[in-house]
Amino acid sequence: MSLYPIINSFCFCTIILSWSVGLRGQQLCIQNVTNQASVISNYHISVELFPKDKKAYGTQSLSWKNTSPDTIREIPFYMYLNAFKNLQSSYLKGSGGEIFGRTLTNNSKKEWGWIEISKIKTNKGVDLTDELRYIQLNDGNIHDQSVIQLKLKEELLPGDSISLQMEFEAKLPYIISRAGYSKNDYFFFNHWYPQPGVYEKDKNGDWGWNCHQFFRGTEFYADFGDYLVDITIDRRFVVGASGCMLDRIDLPNNKVRYSYQANNVIDFAWIAYPLFEEYTDFYKDIQIKMLIPEEHCMMAPRYLEAVKHAFEYLEEHVGPYPYPSITICDPPMHALRSGLMEYPMLITCGSFYNFPEGIRTIESLVIHEFTHMYFMATIATNEKEEAWMDEGFVTFYEDKIMDHYYGKKSSLIDFYGLKSGNSENTRLEYTTMNNPSEGTIARPGWEIKGDYKGLIYAKTATMLRSLEGYMGKESFEQMIKSYYIAWKFKHPKEADFRSHLQQHIRDHVVDYDINYDRFLDECLHGVGQVDYRIDYVRYLDLEDKKGVYGDDEDKAYQYLATNQKELHIGITNLGTLNLPVELLCTYVEGRDTLLFLDQWQQEYHIQLPAGNIEKIELDPQLKLPLDVNLNNNSFTIDHPTVSENIELFNKTSKLTSTFVDLLSWLF
Repeated sequence: MSLYPIINSFCFCTIILSWSVGLRGQQLCIQNVTNQASVISNYHISVELFPKDKKAYGTQSLSWKNTSPDTIREIPFYMYLNAFKNLQSSYLKGSGGEIFGRTLTNNSKKEWGWIEISKIKTNKGVDLTDELRYIQLNDGNIHDQSVIQLKLKEELLPGDSISLQMEFEAKLPYIISRAGYSKNDYFFFNHWYPQPGVYEKDKNGDWGWNCHQFFRGTEFYADFGDYLVDITIDRRFVVGASGCMLDRIDLPNNKVRYSYQANNVIDFAWIAYPLFEEYTDFYKDIQIKMLIPEEHCMMAPRYLEAVKHAFEYLEEHVGPYPYPSITICDPPMHALRSGLMEYPMLITCGSFYNFPEGIRTIESLVIHEFTHMYFMATIATNEKEEAWMDEGFVTFYEDKIMDHYYGKKSSLIDFYGLKSGNSENTRLEYTTMNNPSEGTIARPGWEIKGDYKGLIYAKTATMLRSLEGYMGKESFEQMIKSYYIAWKFKHPKEADFRSHLQQHIRDHVVDYDINYDRFLDECLHGVGQVDYRIDYVRYLDLEDKKGVYGDDEDKAYQYLATNQKELHIGITNLGTLNLPVELLCTYVEGRDTLLFLDQWQQEYHIQLPAGNIEKIELDPQLKLPLDVNLNNNSFTIDHPTVSENIELFNKTSKLTSTFVDLLSWLF
């Protein structure tokens, strides 16, 4: 029996539901679109898609304000579709003609993409088209056209604004790095319009343009702006976009024009596909729009449940979602390369027909991409230079949300007896890297040549878990909440986060007095790893002492004990990343001794009264998940026989090859 009638019935019901709540959603979006921050760029873009040519022709009215103390004489623009123009672009150069599993060497002309500005002038009618020049400030590659610079004929003084009118053409490639087209008239537009760089202070406090060329391993960075975008397209298409749809107008020749508004966002993306099923849901007053191909419709309830979990958790533990809507797109299989990505108020995921319920990678994916709305879209750190401040935080909260709602030890996989938690998997991604010490976290994305995900996603998230372990969950959460409030819509850098953390430490009591600056230096700018090991546990005889001891006869005492023993514990960090750690000694009688070893040492030699020790554990509450091998962190003593000279030898264990193969297949 075919399942398509059942799928079609489900999709039909969801379409009816969407229609019944659509007006409510549109009203809420219009009501909630407010200017919450001082924006620098204002856009009014009108674009029309010509599906046969894989092109869109657009006009753009841009107003840009000089908020610096400097006089501006030129403005650079991102032209990132040109990264897919030829194999000599800085993005594709050195790729060997293959990227994301796709070979480009045999591309037809239609399969390449580009963007061109055909005309640019001021609102006063001054033509500046001849003042455009491609620049390559990062690598000097004269074939790269991912950044273009406009020389102004009139200087732009501090506080002044300039209005520019542009005409441009965007030719989509066959899908590369999320942007592009696929079969059955699938189109995904990102990096599709001229967008100015960011004029800001650098790490040294000097003002200048931040407008990097497009490299692999880099994503977004732009000013916050208000967007009004009109999209003219054939009526057969289903359209989704950043922001809220304000209007839909039928036009002659079976065309339609959609108008979208998005405020306080760093980018605008849109998607069109005739075979999307569409319906609408809500989290409180926030509109959730779902676009999903017919063959994936049975996945929609899982997506919606997961994104609502993310809404709820982040609202409680980070802060309120600042936008009026979110659009979730699940591309068809032939367009999967456009999935697994985030844009302001629009995210793309990825699934396939009848995906097993016990494997929750689609839940973890939609939660991950939605969480970007906080750290990529709202806080909006520079993903080109400091990707860890987005991807690392997002992965940390993805783990939190998944483990909270689906079970800590089974949140990612609960399938025929095989169980794995999301946070466990993240830590495993770091600890099983071929070389966990291959490079630092805090560096530009284009400098990372090895395991990007292991370092930027997994190691950063594991570092944040360790930071939370040191600070305590309540204090860490207070710090993140205040960080979100203080820095949303402001592009914080590493120094801003560290300053905020230090201020929080000064204002609040935390579990231990730790040098957090040193902790972050070691983790972000060092390449070491931590691997504590209990080297030995020995009971040593104390010399028999007899006689009277003490200078004061009134306080003197006679030591008559014999055959006394003392416990000696040797601990070594096999790595080079020295971090504080806890040591717990559990006694047979039920009492515990907890020590905090905070001297940042490579070796520790601990002496304790012997007693009837049952178990010795390093990091008993897993406050330091950065420790790459937890199997050498504990030692159990059998009673009643206690050896006087006990050595502990540990071997690093690996997961079974079946489990590793399964995770590799999934990710």
